[in-house]
Amino acid sequence: MFLFLLALFEGEFILVGVDAGSWGRGSTGIAYPTTGFKNPASSLVLEPCVYFTGSRMFGNLANVLSGGLNLRQSDYGFGVHFVFHSVGDIYDTRGTWDDIDGDGYPDPGEELYDDFNGVFSSREGAIFSTYSKWVGNISLGLGLKFIYREIYETSAVGAGADLGIIYQLEEISIGVAIKDITTSPVFWEDSADHIAPSYQIGFGFNKRLGKVPVLMEVNLIQDEYGFNNHLGVEIGMNEWLKARAGFFNKQVTTGFGIEKRPFLVDYALNIHPDLLMSHRVSLLYKL
Repeated sequence: MFLFLLALFEGEFILVGVDAGSWGRGSTGIAYPTTGFKNPASSLVLEPCVYFTGSRMFGNLANVLSGGLNLRQSDYGFGVHFVFHSVGDIYDTRGTWDDIDGDGYPDPGEELYDDFNGVFSSREGAIFSTYSKWVGNISLGLGLKFIYREIYETSAVGAGADLGIIYQLEEISIGVAIKDITTSPVFWEDSADHIAPSYQIGFGFNKRLGKVPVLMEVNLIQDEYGFNNHLGVEIGMNEWLKARAGFFNKQVTTGFGIEKRPFLVDYALNIHPDLLMSHRVSLLYKL
């Protein structure tokens, strides 16, 4: 399970911090961002706001806190965002089986012992800023991030950069993001990792079908783990209530948003095929 979490959140734990509005519609947001997590070009197309999100992932397996601030002027936008992710009570099973082949992993035929060496935790955090500027009708954005990771008795720091573009017409939006374009290095005490770039494109529409406002977005993402897609839809039930649904990586999401300006409260539920459900709540205040 711990190895699964390392693979899931290696470099991607920042995106796990996205707000409940985005998560409820399949964790989309490259073309229609809700906060600054998905696309660094978002500062100009979002309303000025402050927001906070709390998440409980896969039952009580992991917890995520995130939030930020978004500001804009007529020709540029600026945002500051943070995310903190933690996994507790990880069993230390090192040396608790007969590692016959010495590969460090339990294999078939290698006897497992019932005892373990106690528990430890994993913590990851990042703070990043986004800056965007109009270039014609295109919002062009740059994101800079600083990363901290701690696993058992070891820790690491790193940094990286993202690029983003958003082009919005009246009813259509197209977004492009290149995450970790610098192959963001993460320096451990005696080694260094690099987060491979990911290439992301999103497109969607936001229009009325009859009297019902509908937003639909598709995100296509290529990274070191392969190709995946996100699909999400948001339907305005009335002036203050929005219903959402989506899916990504065989996971189903759903949620709703309640808006009473200047406040917006969002909730999202994530159903994973193998793990327990995840819950996410966001509070946003429009400035």
